[in-house]
Amino acid sequence: MKSWSGLLFCLLLLPLAVTAATDSNSVLRTSHKAEGFINLYFDNDSGQLYLEANHLNQPLLLLTSLPQGAGSNDIGLDRGQLGNTRLVQFERQGPFILLKQLNTHYRADSDNPFEQRAVKEAFADSVLWQGKLLPGTRLLVPINELLLTDLHGIQQQLKTTGQGHYHLDPSRSAILPKSVKSFARNSDVDIQLTFAADKPGSQVADVAPDGQWLSMMVRFSFIALPDSGYQPRPYHPMSGFLSDEYRDYATPIDQDITKRLLLRHRLQKVHPGPAPSEVVKPIVYYLDPGVPEPIRSALLEGGRWWSQAFAVAGFLNAFKMEMLPDDADPQDIRYNVVQWVHRASRGWSYGAVVTDPRTGEIIKGQVTLGSLRVRQDLLIARGVTAGWNDRAAADQASMALALARIRQLAAHEIGHTLGLSHNFAASTNDNASVMDYPHPYIQLTDGQIDISQPYREGIGAWDKFAITYGYGDFGDAAATKKALAQLLQQTQQQGLRYIAEADSRRASAGNAWASLWDRGNDPLAELARLQGVRQQALQQFSATALLPGQPLGELVDALVPVYLLSRYQVEAAAKFIGGTDYSYLERRDNGSWHFMTPELQQRALKEVIATLDSDSLYLPTSLYAKLVPKAGDYQRTRESFASALGVANDPQAMVEAFSRHVVGLLLQSERLNRVDQQASRDNEQVSIPQLLDQLAAKTLLANLPSGDKQAVAMRVNAVVLDGVLDALDNPACRPEVRAQISAKLAFWQQQFERKEKRVTAFEAAHYLQMQRLIAQHDKFPTKRMILTPVKMPPGSPI
Repeated sequence: MKSWSGLLFCLLLLPLAVTAATDSNSVLRTSHKAEGFINLYFDNDSGQLYLEANHLNQPLLLLTSLPQGAGSNDIGLDRGQLGNTRLVQFERQGPFILLKQLNTHYRADSDNPFEQRAVKEAFADSVLWQGKLLPGTRLLVPINELLLTDLHGIQQQLKTTGQGHYHLDPSRSAILPKSVKSFARNSDVDIQLTFAADKPGSQVADVAPDGQWLSMMVRFSFIALPDSGYQPRPYHPMSGFLSDEYRDYATPIDQDITKRLLLRHRLQKVHPGPAPSEVVKPIVYYLDPGVPEPIRSALLEGGRWWSQAFAVAGFLNAFKMEMLPDDADPQDIRYNVVQWVHRASRGWSYGAVVTDPRTGEIIKGQVTLGSLRVRQDLLIARGVTAGWNDRAAADQASMALALARIRQLAAHEIGHTLGLSHNFAASTNDNASVMDYPHPYIQLTDGQIDISQPYREGIGAWDKFAITYGYGDFGDAAATKKALAQLLQQTQQQGLRYIAEADSRRASAGNAWASLWDRGNDPLAELARLQGVRQQALQQFSATALLPGQPLGELVDALVPVYLLSRYQVEAAAKFIGGTDYSYLERRDNGSWHFMTPELQQRALKEVIATLDSDSLYLPTSLYAKLVPKAGDYQRTRESFASALGVANDPQAMVEAFSRHVVGLLLQSERLNRVDQQASRDNEQVSIPQLLDQLAAKTLLANLPSGDKQAVAMRVNAVVLDGVLDALDNPACRPEVRAQISAKLAFWQQQFERKEKRVTAFEAAHYLQMQRLIAQHDKFPTKRMILTPVKMPPGSPI
């Protein structure tokens, strides 16, 4: 017999179905309204959001962003992060509304509709979503299915950063009603998306309350395209600007089909032309009120530096930076915003933009400043001034350095949102641009560490040129073309170098003048000078580097940036070895590039190898004695040196980390290939045998020092031999390079055998181990002196 009461009980347990609105009129009567650029209506009873399709067949922008971050620099999902800007349009097909992403990469810039149609029909579009219209007099369509998707790409980012396989969990995701807003030029909706994984990623577990479920807010923004009247400016690689590019199939066949346009804001003079003039509407940036003092004042001051560049370009009162008004909503697309973003670990700051993909016009600048970076600058300053007797003066100078860096950082990131690219060669031109990555200038004055002039104040000569090139009003098209060509020639006459991102940051980059976190017109002399500063800072290093209240065990972490003070200048000097010199402005009739001169390369080789000297790497016993183990619940972090000694700090790990950095730079595969190439055409140039001979003469084949520095030299030898074997086995090295390395290894094996017979038993064991490693390499190619290499603590960003 059936139990109807039991069946009724089961039915009562089922979730009640919520009936959504049945027609547009009922939605308009009962829903929360957000009317503006696009009208949005949220039904609280059903949780459904409706959009009024009042912009059919009209292109607009769709942007995803993150109003809430994951809180981890490694994951790379930060508060304020902008996603891809998509050119889209709503289209009606019978009872359905489609959201189609238009193809902006392939176009026909022509008045001929048949040329335009030929391109449109040749390449695909992408339909992002389809919804069915409600019955009624208004074109309302439910859009939950569009919004509750991972259009921002969070799942892929988690996978790319090694956090495993997270998937979107719709049952834990929802539209946030209070976030449904509509302004004059944009309409926004915030969605809480929850991503689930059976096994939490380690970084997610560090920042989320429960790493199995990562819940984040994602913002969908529908943005109106700018009004007509903006004049795009063609991109030149020497302009210093970022660009958008597309293929224009209406281009005559004797011209380049790929068009590149500068990214820049719209800026118009009251009185157009080359003469200085007030502007119709200034570019204004607004600072996040969550920034505390004294950082707030420093950011405002640094950001306002750009007014200097616009004044030079002829635009008066064209750039301003202010605090975000209390009644302003930062979601309004009309506000350029500088955000102060917290993470669990220090990380990058960056400037991003929303652009019109048709023209390159910047619609909104969005700057993200990581709040922990200033603490790293303060740590560096406190470390190098630890030997000052006047502690009040040291504290004041350290804070001044940190705030000087904040001013520079504000100018740098805002520069990106003005359209500017990095210029990583500017440091070799008297720090001619804030668009470089600067290292603090630390000098010795009468034997004392001096940080009184850590960074350049204000923008540089390159920045003024770039703003004039990108924004300047020179008159009609012919006058503009002539003026831009003259500006490029002036940069050459001034000797201003410009080398952008792709030629600088990659390990294979070979331009000798382009490096990150370096400084000095002569990078080689600067390395020698900075090594002297480093030695002095190590000799004077003490517990005064700690912040008030920190236990003595934290001193070893304060030592990290001091011990590694020259890490980036080593990299800059190493770029001269097999380094090249070229400009983006070479003319067709005399364009050329060349390897750096033999004299410069020999100097560079000498200075870089000198950093492997035992005296330089050795940690004095008096200092080592101060490095007590971590106290209580304090533990090593990613910012700490590793240790093979348990809780005790390991000076040999410090030696290994720094020396591996140096050796890795010297024996980088593309560098070795360039060294071999240059020597094959010029017998005066540094060659592979010369490079290896000089390296071995200072390390592997040099007599071991006495005392406790002997262990330092042995660890360096182990690093060098492992590095050479890595280069031999690297498929990226040319066969000619590997052949020369193999020959040197055979010679060194013989030398180790001779040394073994003339030294103490302890030293003989060292040479015997290196002999055997070389002899057994063919049989055991993966075997190395150091089985588990020490990792260097992170340096960038500073």
